[in-house]
Amino acid sequence: MAQVTDLNAVGRDREDVSRVLVAVADHFTKTNPTEELEQSSLLVAFGAEAYKLTGRSLDGTAQALAKAALATAPELVPGTTRGEFALILRRAATAGHDWPDGPNDPAIPRITGIPGQRTQPDPKPTVPESRPASKAGA
Repeated sequence: MAQVTDLNAVGRDREDVSRVLVAVADHFTKTNPTEELEQSSLLVAFGAEAYKLTGRSLDGTAQALAKAALATAPELVPGTTRGEFALILRRAATAGHDWPDGPNDPAIPRITGIPGQRTQPDPKPTVPESRPASKAGA
C-alpha cells in the first residue's frame, strides 16, 4: 500500500497529473470564465478535481495527486481570469518534459538562460619541445 508521503505514490504519473490539469481547465472554462481567478479557488479546484479523478477515495492518493498537479501548474499571475488560466493549464497539460530520455543524456536537464558547465582546459599537457643534445666538444 502506498504511503501518502511516498514519492512514487499511486496516481502521480504524468498522465494522471495531466488529467487533473485538464479537469481544472474544464471547470474554469465552464464556471465564470471572465472572473478573476483567486489563489484560494485555484487550490480548491485542484483538490476537488483530484478527488473526483481518484474515485472519491480517502486514502491520501487524491491529496498526493493534487499536490503533484499543482506543482506542475504554472504560477498564477494576479489579474488572470479563470478562462485565461484554463488555456494556460491546457498548454501545461500537453507540454512535453525536459528530462533526459536516452541512456547517454545528461542527468540534469538544461534550463534556458542559465549558463552551462564550464569547459575543461585542453586535456593535452603542454610539454616544452625537446632540443637535440648539444655536443660538448664541438
